Amino acid sequence: MSDSLILVVNPGSASRKYALFADGLKKANVHFEFVDGSVVGTVEADGKKQSVKYYDQTLENACSYVLPLLHQYRVIEPSEKLQAIGVRVVAPSDNFAKDMILDDSVIEELKSLQQKAPIHITTVLAEIQKLKESFAGIPLIAISDSAFHSTKPVWASHYGISTELAEKFGIKRYGYHGISVGSVVRRLAESNNLKPKTIVCHIGSGSSITALLDGHSIETTMGYSPLEGLMMSTRSGSIDVAAALAIMRELKLSDIELEQYLNKKSGLLGVSGGSDDIRQLLVAEEQGDKNSKLALQIFVYKIQQAIGQMAASLGGVDCLVFTATISERSFVIRDRILKNLGYLGFEIDKNINEKTFEPKEVANIASQNSKPVLVAATDESAEIARRTEENINR
Repeated sequence: MSDSLILVVNPGSASRKYALFADGLKKANVHFEFVDGSVVGTVEADGKKQSVKYYDQTLENACSYVLPLLHQYRVIEPSEKLQAIGVRVVAPSDNFAKDMILDDSVIEELKSLQQKAPIHITTVLAEIQKLKESFAGIPLIAISDSAFHSTKPVWASHYGISTELAEKFGIKRYGYHGISVGSVVRRLAESNNLKPKTIVCHIGSGSSITALLDGHSIETTMGYSPLEGLMMSTRSGSIDVAAALAIMRELKLSDIELEQYLNKKSGLLGVSGGSDDIRQLLVAEEQGDKNSKLALQIFVYKIQQAIGQMAASLGGVDCLVFTATISERSFVIRDRILKNLGYLGFEIDKNINEKTFEPKEVANIASQNSKPVLVAATDESAEIARRTEENINR
């Protein structure tokens, strides 16, 4: 029986992800998604995966199934109680640039931000409400995805707009993926791989590049929302406001519909016209599909540009780090990105790179004459669990 059971919640629009930690160690992952019109819940524990089908039309009840599944597969006993629940929160606000207990006043404040970032906040608010119903009396902790970037200098946090307007309405560059980058920094430090000037490339369905000085964020590509910066799987990345307004007029979109278009129907999916999956795009490119080729070219080019931008922010760079799904799995994308970075002192060893896939330990794929190019697995759930426990024990 464990003294400290923490449930980690990472709500998304297309899935619900949960993880159970006991005394700082992960005991289980629980994942819910739609498969052939039904919700399927999968428990992964002790090296085994078990799935259950639910005839639900939405994912909104997923959290109510978590404990029954953990009990059913004997991950924990019904007598064992959760100490706290940590929820990943993405919200554009100075107040949400730190971790907080999700009491009624904090929830009301989150509701007040819903119109500013409807895509992310609507989902997390619905999840919080269900968590309060399913886990009554268990403390809920908001784990900020921006907190890690609070060390950025003030000039890196502002747009070229009135400071009075920026302060009054909180229109600033908060940055996101901070939980992931914080996890990677911890892993690099523990393996003695953290260099003074490091650039971390979080490349997955959402992507961002962060400049680290002695392990602290001084710049990152995401801004007021996760839309800013790189082109991503379904996000356009940075786009001229006039171009966005032109899209709005031509397609006769509302404000929310424009935001949905730029977040859900653009990026790799929008340019290719067929897929946001790197593996499928590489196959289509090989078969001569011009739009798939263009999508991959833009994707790589924007990452290369952002790495140069981060090197300029740092005044040089000692180490490049790849993390998140695409970074950890695709040697092809890593190779394409590095082809244009010799001017920064980076070159990969092709043989090592091609053999590196989701490494359990930090892997160096650089050639002998290169600065380190590392592939390091991120573990957002472990970082959320650690920060949740820290907040409970304060």
